[in-house]
Amino acid sequence: MTIVPLVKISLVGVLEDKDRVLHAAQAFGALHLVPLTSAQKELEAVPEGIGRDAVEALRWLMDCPAQRHPVTDPSQFDLDDVVGRAMRNRKATKEHEDTLAALERRIQDVEPWGEFRFSDLVDIGHQRLWFYVVPHGKVGQVDPQGKVLEVVHTDRYRTYMVLLSPEEPPANAMPVPRVHVGALSLSALKRRYEQALVELEELQLERQILTKWRLILAQNLAAARDTSARRRAALETADSGRVFVLQAWGRKDQVNEVQELAADLGLAVLLDDVDDKDAPPTLLENRTSLEAGEDLVEFYQTPGYRDWDPSAIVYVSFIIFFGMIMTDAGYGLLLLALLFLFRKRFAGSGLGRRMFRMSAWLMVSTTAFGVATGSYFGVSPPEGSFLANFKVLHLKDVDTMMKITLTIGVVHIVIANLMRAFHEHSVSGRLQPVGWCLVALGGLATFLGQGTAFATAGPVSVICGLLLVGFFGSDRKVDSLASGGLRVFDGLASLARIVNVFSDVLSYMRLFALGLAAASLAETINSLSGQLNQSVPGIGLLVAIFV
Repeated sequence: MTIVPLVKISLVGVLEDKDRVLHAAQAFGALHLVPLTSAQKELEAVPEGIGRDAVEALRWLMDCPAQRHPVTDPSQFDLDDVVGRAMRNRKATKEHEDTLAALERRIQDVEPWGEFRFSDLVDIGHQRLWFYVVPHGKVGQVDPQGKVLEVVHTDRYRTYMVLLSPEEPPANAMPVPRVHVGALSLSALKRRYEQALVELEELQLERQILTKWRLILAQNLAAARDTSARRRAALETADSGRVFVLQAWGRKDQVNEVQELAADLGLAVLLDDVDDKDAPPTLLENRTSLEAGEDLVEFYQTPGYRDWDPSAIVYVSFIIFFGMIMTDAGYGLLLLALLFLFRKRFAGSGLGRRMFRMSAWLMVSTTAFGVATGSYFGVSPPEGSFLANFKVLHLKDVDTMMKITLTIGVVHIVIANLMRAFHEHSVSGRLQPVGWCLVALGGLATFLGQGTAFATAGPVSVICGLLLVGFFGSDRKVDSLASGGLRVFDGLASLARIVNVFSDVLSYMRLFALGLAAASLAETINSLSGQLNQSVPGIGLLVAIFV
């Protein structure tokens, strides 16, 4: 488990060769480009290029209900043209679907008023029509005094009224707000609906025709993404006159390969080691069996370049903790069998293979803890049986489970502090973590060794650890009374972390709590299913199995 050492690589070449260099660098595939320009507007103009559109276009064609026979000859395939047509078809289809939905709602609103067209205002004395849908329960609240009202339609629940007025009536003129029927007549709305429906069918036919390119489009996605990446990279180089500079982070153990690549391309190479002002990316590298630990670590936060890689520790701990929480051999073996049946579905990618290995170990851990606690689908084996001989842990034995979980917590805290001490360079940076190791181990020895010699050694270890932390609270040089006071303050501030250490260790009690909760839930479910089986003879067995 390691964070790969990097080196800053600057490639200097002739501007006319930039495209060729970018192709070669992309094919090399082991450079992390460093932007040297602030061409933000240009970068925004090419956010993902054809690559993102190609993905959307392929998804749009693959989701088409009716598929044409795929074309396999790429000689007549134009990536930009097919992607552009598919994206325009997608946009137009969605717009027409929205238009149809809006017209359908408008027709439903206008239909009760019947077929009519608005007359010119001059023909009706500059009067306007205002429409109201009044529930029958509120018809009695309509005051006809001083109003010109006409009932146009009545159904089971509502009365449709039209009020004639040159200006919009006040809000309190009617017991309900007015409705908007629009300027188009019912027949005009229906004609528009029919036209939009025909156009939508034509778009659907065009989409169906475009599906013949789906196979070649899928094959060209990688090329599309490469093109997009090169377009962005070309905007991030530093260009001056006829010369350009491409800067990137590369692996230190691949420097010779980069120099050979530069020699082939006729480029000048400048190599710089990482200094304190640099912020290089983090490249994790672990053995194949532990690679899934990188996914777990990056799920939370990728460690910094100058930190240490916890992938292996996180991976092993996750497997153990998962088994402690599930702690059921029946479920572990069942899920392990399902993983074996569907193993081929995980073999298509590196991520799938990593997840398969990790899932298999998770189920092995679940099975192992289930056997150790005597839990098989929530049922304990009878006393004296073969399986009962393997039961060595009792989840309801609070004292033992507390000791186990607290020990795991202390071991984790100690490992973390030792790794921190190993990677620090200052005296205080190395000795402070050692002090916290003594504090954690001393506290554990005091808790576990009650009535033994450890009960005496534990407090001594705690005191020594606290003294070490306090004395090496910082590397501040003491050359005056003020600096001495600040050094004492640094030590006291460092000692305040004892609260964090204590809470971190106690947080591991959640493992025991979750395992106990899972076991209790299994017992409850089994009890309920048993009661169903007994209360409803015959069919009760099926219901119990389902539960």
